[in-house]
Amino acid sequence: MNEEKFGEMAGQLARASLDSWRAGNRAFAVLHSGIGCEHILKALLCHHDPLLISERGDRAHRFHALGFGSAPGVKPLAEARTIGIMEAFRDALVFMNGRMPIDERGFQPVASSRNGVAHYAHHNDQDAAEVVKLGLQVIEAVRAELHLDPADFWGVYETVFTDLGLVAALPTQVRRDDRPAIEAAAEQLAVREGLGIRHALAGAASTVAEVVSWGSAARPVNNQEEVARTALIAALLTTLRAAGQRARDAARELLTAYDIVPYAFPLEAPPDAPELAQRAQTAVTVKVVLASSVITALRLVHHEFPALSILPIVSDLSASGRLGVDQLAKEGARPWWLDCPACGYAGNVRGHLELRGCSCTTWEDCCPHDDRNEGVGIVEAFSCPFCGLILNHSEELAAAGVAAETAFSSDGVSTNG
Repeated sequence: MNEEKFGEMAGQLARASLDSWRAGNRAFAVLHSGIGCEHILKALLCHHDPLLISERGDRAHRFHALGFGSAPGVKPLAEARTIGIMEAFRDALVFMNGRMPIDERGFQPVASSRNGVAHYAHHNDQDAAEVVKLGLQVIEAVRAELHLDPADFWGVYETVFTDLGLVAALPTQVRRDDRPAIEAAAEQLAVREGLGIRHALAGAASTVAEVVSWGSAARPVNNQEEVARTALIAALLTTLRAAGQRARDAARELLTAYDIVPYAFPLEAPPDAPELAQRAQTAVTVKVVLASSVITALRLVHHEFPALSILPIVSDLSASGRLGVDQLAKEGARPWWLDCPACGYAGNVRGHLELRGCSCTTWEDCCPHDDRNEGVGIVEAFSCPFCGLILNHSEELAAAGVAAETAFSSDGVSTNG
């Protein structure tokens, strides 16, 4: 977690984004661009002071940054919490002093891609192109600010990265085997799975429309609406959970086939942090692309059956809080939720997330902690009841941007105050 490492990873991710674009893999190009932005922004902040990337209430990163990582009582760096991509962008604007090519509003789509919202990326090439273009502009501006060598940073893309058309026109890279790259395989699989999920959801919607028509003439209007809504909720949740399981199985099989997971290594040859992080980023992207196919299918079915108001009902369910029982939860654990990286609806967050009162004295008027809470612990798992996305590895949670500071508790308490 220093300027050099962040800068190095930013270059790798920027090139990975262009590699994906060159191969026609839009979802991966979008997500790698977003993650590359976060790394280069944090490299800039670390250039001025490593403490700038420490999340409010974090102690592990602060002590490690100050050189006290081995002191008694200091948590390992793996438990450190750093700021999110939007906060990093806002702080970077100060140091760039007008040299950033876009403002905070313009950067929002890039930030969303960092957080995994990829359902549009393999369905709307124009949106994908705009997000990648904006992300690369930010990366290049900060690279120049840090005086990183452009040839090393951009590699073979040094003269063409500003024009995605030229990138796409480059000769296809030769592979060592005859199977497609995992990016292409994931997007192709998402399309196939999406078709099956769409048929299942359309079948459920059609059955609901048929069932609620039985005896409808004898029902009062209010009762008819309640029957239709209840029947639709039951059908949607049943079908979505089956679809989510289908997407999870497809992602797991693909990741296993490409030796991305499980994260098992010989004890005598453990992976270094960058290798593990890259594996996790690939795993998250594959999982998100597959999970997002569920919600893409749901949106298409919503337009096929407008009278059922499918999306408004799903939004209401999401706003109501936690759905279902999370099998990953520990007994007695308090439920929290945050917006799913794949579909945007409310997903379940688990871990040691109890609010902790800050240590500031009562007479301090400048307490920096919202609601006098210093932190909420560590996220251990995330699961979405709508699209089926599950993340239960610390590296995957970090790669997906799932952090304790963005969660909401079951009683509506936000860790952001």
